[in-house]
Amino acid sequence: MMKHQRYAYSSVNDFLADAGQLSQGLPFSKETSVLSTPLSVNGKTIRNRLLAQPIEGFDSNEDGSPSQRAFERYQSLADGGVGTIWMESISVNDEGKSNNRQMRLSEENTEQFAQFVTTIHEHENPFIVAQLTHSGRYSKSVACAIENPLIPKENSYIINDEALDRLADDYVKTALLAERAGFDAIDIRCCHGYLLNELFSAYNRSGKYGGSYENRTRLVKDIVRRIREQSNITVAVRLNVFDGMPYPYGWGCRPGKELVQDMTEPLRLIGELRALGVSILNISAGIGAVTPYMIRPYDMGGPVPNEHPLEGVERLLQSAKEVKTQYPELLVVASGFTWLRDFAANVAAGGISDNWFDLAGFGRQWVADPGFANEILCGRKIQKPCATCGGCTALIKKEGKEMRCVHKF
Repeated sequence: MMKHQRYAYSSVNDFLADAGQLSQGLPFSKETSVLSTPLSVNGKTIRNRLLAQPIEGFDSNEDGSPSQRAFERYQSLADGGVGTIWMESISVNDEGKSNNRQMRLSEENTEQFAQFVTTIHEHENPFIVAQLTHSGRYSKSVACAIENPLIPKENSYIINDEALDRLADDYVKTALLAERAGFDAIDIRCCHGYLLNELFSAYNRSGKYGGSYENRTRLVKDIVRRIREQSNITVAVRLNVFDGMPYPYGWGCRPGKELVQDMTEPLRLIGELRALGVSILNISAGIGAVTPYMIRPYDMGGPVPNEHPLEGVERLLQSAKEVKTQYPELLVVASGFTWLRDFAANVAAGGISDNWFDLAGFGRQWVADPGFANEILCGRKIQKPCATCGGCTALIKKEGKEMRCVHKF
């Protein structure tokens, strides 16, 4: 295991020397033109391989519809050249919102969302994914799937099976509204410790949503099945394949004392989701309150992990590779590129050329520089590389301010 260090590479040789110390390694290509190649999914074209991952803005109108600031943020991102915009979380009900200003799609504001989608499509026509979520223990209702002593958040309210049954109805209804609003795809969010992800580790929960693998994965499969029966919209899932917490509190972890990633159950679930009609898998790892460095390798802005950020990037990309190897017909999105800065395009191009994944997802980078995609596609260095300091998310989550980059260029 390599010691945690901030990004300090002055040459490609320095970068490759550190990458060469990794146990499994990273892809790399000097030629990056593959990033400009298009993809098709269910009859729609994704014009390049660069994807903007969801970053919460928490600046919706009171009714949950996109505000003028949200319009401006996403127009700027679309103009910046990304082929896919994976929208920030849209809550499927009011109780599931993690913030009063989180987006919420309803019957009453579907027309406002339709106007939003139309406007963003008019700016370079990106493929737009609506991420549907219930924030679980991070929501206003603090609805936990299980008691988890490893997460520093209230565990007193364990959502019951009847409420989860009703929640499935909310997901289906919101997916149908998203289709009406013109989104290209919907994402059933199952990552980062939110409710559907937390159910995967409900080993000690009783009832039909706990205990066995079949029970723990029942709700997401029921949701996907019902949406596919009632809608033609493309279905995606942003999926944690590793929570980074030991069994029985973490998903994708081998039972035992040592914390070891085990892809057996995640790969089984992915196969079942594919059989149900899921077309896109956006691979992630980590729980924000406990293992944020697994979601987004960073220099600072969180607890210093006992690993080098390159090892975090390696985990994310190797996980995506394993999914793509097992299910080559799926479109697979990989994450972790922002920390790589000058070498992000090379690693992304290498992974796509070597068939590790299909799309390269950048999150915090687009907050720092919404035009990063055009810069990469034109063969230039990113003009305003993210400092991976966590300042943008701290503004909204800790201070309640508008999201922006706090780094001084």
